[in-house]
Amino acid sequence: MAKYGDAVPLYLFSDLFLRAPELRQLFPLTMSNQRARLMTALGHAVEHAGDLPEITPYLHRLGRSHRKYGAEPEHYAHWSVSFVAAMRRFSGPMWDAELEREWQAFLGEITQGMIEGAGQDAATRPPFWTAEVVSHERRAVDIAVLRLMLDRPYPYVPGQSAPVEMARWPNTWRYYSMANLPRQDNTIDLHVKAGGAVSRALVTEIQEGDTIKVGAPVGTLTLNPVTGRNLLLIAGGTGLAPIKAILEHVTRLPVPPWVSLFYGAREPEGLYDLAVLRSWAARHSWLTVTPALSDVCDADMAPSGTVGEVVGRYGRWEGYEAYVCGPPAMVDDVVGILRGNGFTDNRIHLEHFASAADPLQRF
Repeated sequence: MAKYGDAVPLYLFSDLFLRAPELRQLFPLTMSNQRARLMTALGHAVEHAGDLPEITPYLHRLGRSHRKYGAEPEHYAHWSVSFVAAMRRFSGPMWDAELEREWQAFLGEITQGMIEGAGQDAATRPPFWTAEVVSHERRAVDIAVLRLMLDRPYPYVPGQSAPVEMARWPNTWRYYSMANLPRQDNTIDLHVKAGGAVSRALVTEIQEGDTIKVGAPVGTLTLNPVTGRNLLLIAGGTGLAPIKAILEHVTRLPVPPWVSLFYGAREPEGLYDLAVLRSWAARHSWLTVTPALSDVCDADMAPSGTVGEVVGRYGRWEGYEAYVCGPPAMVDDVVGILRGNGFTDNRIHLEHFASAADPLQRF
C-alpha cells in the first residue's frame, strides 16, 4: 500500500463521504492531515495486530479522542466498509474473499475497542467543554496569553494540554498547554504563538466574549513529586505554559525542592512572561530563574546562547530531575546537552502526547 502514497486514504475518504455524506461535516475542510493521521493510526494497529490486548489502551484513547468530533458507533461501521473497499481497490489480484473476511474481522476488533473507550469516557465527562474568552493579552507581535472560563469543572493535571477548536476553523483541533493549576472558577490560561491558522486566529483575531470548544486534557509532562530530587525546568517560547503550571504545582508542595528554571527565546520579545517568573523567584527562596537569548545580545536582560547552552554553562546537575518543553529542535538540543551532563532518560521528562495525538485526531 505504501507505493500508492496518498491515493489510498484519498480513495477511502471519497468512498466514505459518498456512502455516508452526513459524515463530511465531522471533518475539517482540508483533509491532507487527516489522511496522514489515518495511515499512521492504521499502521500502528496493523503492527500490533497479533496482540490486541497490547493496543487496547491505544484504541480506547482513540475512541475517547473522537468523541469531540461527534463520532458515534454507527460511524465506525461506515468507515470499516470504506476501508475494505480501499483495500480491495489497491490490492489487485492478491485480494480474495478470505482476505476480505480477515480484514473485516480485524477492523471489527479495532472499532469495538474504540467504541468501548468512547463509552467509558462518556460515563464520566462530556465530549467537549464550551469556554468563553475572558481576557486576551497580546504579549508580543506573535504571542498572546488567553484566559478561558469553561462552562463546567475541567479536571486536569498541571503540565497537561487541551485540544481547542474555533468556530472559524470547524473540526480543526489544536493542542495548547494549560499554564496554571486547576482553579475553582474553572478558568485556564493558554499561551499561544501564531503559527498555523488556528494559532494565528487565537493571537490576532479572537476577542474577549468569544467562545471556543475545549476537548479533554491529554499529556504526560506532569510532576512526579516523590522522587526526592531537585527540579531543572527548561522552557522555550510558549513551551513555558506547562512548565509554569508545574512550577505552580511545586509552590503548593509542603516542602518544595530547589528549582532552577531556564527560559529561552530568540529575541527579548519572546521572553514574554519573564517579569512574572522573576516575581515568583523573589517570593520563593528555593527558586532561581535564568533567561537565555539565542539571536540577540542583551546582557542586561539575559545570557547569550540557546537555552540548552546556558543550562550547560551553569554547572553540573547531579540530583536533579529535568522537565523540558518547547519547539522540537530546542527540545532535541536540550536533551543532548542533558545526556552529556549525565542525565539518564528516566530523569528527563518531555511532552510525549503530541507524537501520539496526531493519529488520535481523526478516523
